[in-house]
Amino acid sequence: MLRKISITGAFSLALAACHSTGGGCPPLVAYSLEEQKIAAKQMRALPKNAPLAAMIVDYKKMRDACRASGS
Repeated sequence: MLRKISITGAFSLALAACHSTGGGCPPLVAYSLEEQKIAAKQMRALPKNAPLAAMIVDYKKMRDACRASGS
């Protein structure tokens, strides 16, 4: 439970930091295919309607927007 709270806090801070910069995107971290597979497996294991899953989806949207903007 504490680990989920820590992960949620980290995502919240990352999203808040991006919003507070007043524009532009931070450098995107590259994740290996193996890391992506592990993360996908962990996300599927989350309870249905888990807030963490929604935050991860929001993070993906932010990454997609940064890529599209060329920042």
